[in-house]
Amino acid sequence: MTDLHWALLGLGVLIIGAVLAFNWWQERKFRQETFKRFDEPKYDALMEEARALRNEEFHIDPHAVNDVDDGQTADPSTVQQASFEEQVDLRDVPEEQGAALAGSYAGTQEPTDEVMVESVPEETELPPWEDHAQDEGREPVESFTAASAEPAPAAHPVLTIPPEVNPDIDFVAVLSLPAPVSGQALREFLHTITDIDKPVYAYGLGSDQRWHLLTREQESTQFSAAVCALQLADRAGAVSTGTLSRFHLAVEALAKSLHASIEWLNAENPLQQAVELDQFCVEVDKMVGFHLAQGANGPFTGTKFRGLAEAGGLTLGEDGAYHYIIEDSNGDRHVLFSVVNHDKLPFSTEMLRTSVIRGVTFQLDIPRVQNCSEAYNHMVLLARQMEHGLGARLVDDRQHGLSDAQIDKIRHQIKLIHDKMIARGIVPGQAYALRLFS
Repeated sequence: MTDLHWALLGLGVLIIGAVLAFNWWQERKFRQETFKRFDEPKYDALMEEARALRNEEFHIDPHAVNDVDDGQTADPSTVQQASFEEQVDLRDVPEEQGAALAGSYAGTQEPTDEVMVESVPEETELPPWEDHAQDEGREPVESFTAASAEPAPAAHPVLTIPPEVNPDIDFVAVLSLPAPVSGQALREFLHTITDIDKPVYAYGLGSDQRWHLLTREQESTQFSAAVCALQLADRAGAVSTGTLSRFHLAVEALAKSLHASIEWLNAENPLQQAVELDQFCVEVDKMVGFHLAQGANGPFTGTKFRGLAEAGGLTLGEDGAYHYIIEDSNGDRHVLFSVVNHDKLPFSTEMLRTSVIRGVTFQLDIPRVQNCSEAYNHMVLLARQMEHGLGARLVDDRQHGLSDAQIDKIRHQIKLIHDKMIARGIVPGQAYALRLFS
């Protein structure tokens, strides 16, 4: 190495050493200034007072206790503020305040003598579907209570809801009336919810202890209780947040005007229940279908098809399809399965008399049929009979011949869907199932 190299090396070591020494000096100076700023003062009046209070022993003044026991009125300025966890006896609270202390909506709650009073923040957390209502610019519901704002009677008999209503698919409110009211008064709230896009039903309990659908014909009848129900979903989808809130507000207003108590029969979050119900309906909303296509002889005449259809018990409906209809013990008519034109042209008397048919489709709507397996068996039997009578072929959607093994496989799938609906509490073919899958 040359002298220049040694000189540069020495200069570099000197510079590095100077930088390290300067940094050490700056750090030492900063530490000393920090200690000076945060050093404990030699005397602080507040700190000395705090030490004195800590060293003072806690004691009870017996004279002060005796004064209170003797019935003397304590000075309000000497009474300390109660803890937020203090228990309040509802029997000592006025009725107006008692209603305000009712819990937020969470279905039916057991009565209790004591509740915990806690500090209420300025912005309380709303249920999920109320949060959506705020986002949409609508005024959210303040609280969902199991009782109306008016004081309810001490006790009332347990009511059974109408068979047409099901809390599994409906948002249900049971109103216990302090005195009988007319059907017209109960129907008032229906006029305030005309903008609701899901079916709403109202029933009244008559003097015959039977539930009656509140129609115009029932406006003069007196009812001792009422049930209001909003369908949570249909084939168009789940109920919206705004619809749910508007229905709730309308029922609350009705109960307040009638001095009635309300019992909500649903889960804590009806919006979530509606979404889950809609997803379930998508899974089970299936229709069984197969086709009777023209055979080697070509299309078959409409008159021949009409004769075989009517001989098999089918009835031509106003919708242009043939239906197999049964009547239950109550006189209600139910469609088990239908037969429609494969060319989408509605059947009519004139059309059947003058036209030929290339094929028809047998359809069975599983959720709308009570005895799905029996209805399916009867549909297959009738299709086989018409297959031979028309010289046609029984085929699937891909126009492949439908074998007995495939028919049995479809029968098994129908049973699985039927059992799944039963487990959910929705019986296929019942009145509430018919409107749920309408």
